[in-house]
Amino acid sequence: MGDGPHAVILAAGQGKRMRSALPKVLHPLGGRPFILYAVEAAQAATGSPPVVVIAPGDARLREVLGDAAICVEQAAPLGTGDALRSVPESQRGPGPVLVLVGDAPLIRAETLERLIAAHASSPRACTLLLGVPTDPSGLGRAVRDADGHVLRIVEERDLPIGEPVPMECNGGIYVFDSAQLWPALDRLTSANAQGEFYLTDVIELLTGPVEAVVAPDPDEFIFINDRRQLAAAEGALRRRTLDALMLSGVTVEDPASTYVDPGVQVGPDSVIHPMTTLSGSTRLGAECEIGPMAVLRDVRAGQRVVIGESRLDDCELGDDVRVGAYCRVRPNTVLASGVELGTHAEVKNSTVGAGTRISHFSCVLDSDVGEAVNIGAGTVTCNYDGEAKFRTTIGNRVFVGTNSTLVAPVRLGDGCYVGAGSFIDHDVPAGALAVGRSRQRNVEGWAARRPVQS
Repeated sequence: MGDGPHAVILAAGQGKRMRSALPKVLHPLGGRPFILYAVEAAQAATGSPPVVVIAPGDARLREVLGDAAICVEQAAPLGTGDALRSVPESQRGPGPVLVLVGDAPLIRAETLERLIAAHASSPRACTLLLGVPTDPSGLGRAVRDADGHVLRIVEERDLPIGEPVPMECNGGIYVFDSAQLWPALDRLTSANAQGEFYLTDVIELLTGPVEAVVAPDPDEFIFINDRRQLAAAEGALRRRTLDALMLSGVTVEDPASTYVDPGVQVGPDSVIHPMTTLSGSTRLGAECEIGPMAVLRDVRAGQRVVIGESRLDDCELGDDVRVGAYCRVRPNTVLASGVELGTHAEVKNSTVGAGTRISHFSCVLDSDVGEAVNIGAGTVTCNYDGEAKFRTTIGNRVFVGTNSTLVAPVRLGDGCYVGAGSFIDHDVPAGALAVGRSRQRNVEGWAARRPVQS
């Protein structure tokens, strides 16, 4: 490893308080495993992939991290100090060592950069990050001398009873002088309430001043050890994400009821109405109007798109698309510019051409629909025969009357018409009129002769 700062993330904890079969750091935050936030912040601050210390045989965590980190295993859960000394010699570079914990996902790369810069500004053995969080439960406290140097970190469970409790909390984030760190780790003992090797005990074994930087944002000191703290982190991340959107020119009418993942992009002059959820890789253009109560996941949309109280998943919308209330747009669907969906409509695995209207209570499945098509209310493209699925093809400028049934595989040529209430299971030539229904027959006097039901 080079002489520049390199990072080690401690993520071998078992997370028993999560009460879950899923490793703690793989629980989703903002739509993805929360370990990734610390990994990305460390990468941005140091310019190289961090080393992540994991539990033995944690294949799921290895898979999630992929090439973003170098995984090493802590043989047994003997504490944070033991976890750090599990880093092999080959990964112990001569430069400063940034150490952080995997369960503090809201740490900002800028804060880590500030910590690294402070450490480099003067000779010191260690620079650590302190904070005054809203909830200090479970955090160690920093004890300083009269000059502000950090003397030691006392874990909460080891605080002396009856003595004043320091307000500044340890965030488990440090920059160490590597020449002092690795020898000091070998001198740790487990003489404490938990019988573990605390990384915090290293502070008293270092030679030279130990300084501190105070985190500017209390949310950076939200640590996830149980599902209550996970919910607190989710709320803080959501506030951070919505603030950034509003500063970029997006109107969020009610941030308290709006849920947006950090990776979502929304163009300026767009409006997000209350109780709306935007998740995954959703990308919306400028001047869109979304909600209320809309749910969008992995949606790519152009400009001036209007979406009502509907659910859209993994689909693509062109400019000026309008989706009415209570619609469902399912994966692998492309709605070209100017497409309109009425209320309670569903589209799945289909391409719909520009300017086409799909009216209320219609269901378009596995279809290729041309431009300027009118699909009347209650129309269904029947894609499944009980064994296999087939596609329906509808040409340009086709008019499909209300309450029609199109049984795939079937093709409707350009400019043709389908009479209302028709059952269509054969191709319709271009420009033709197709009527697939029985002739109406009126039976005079039938009501009077109808048997009376007791």
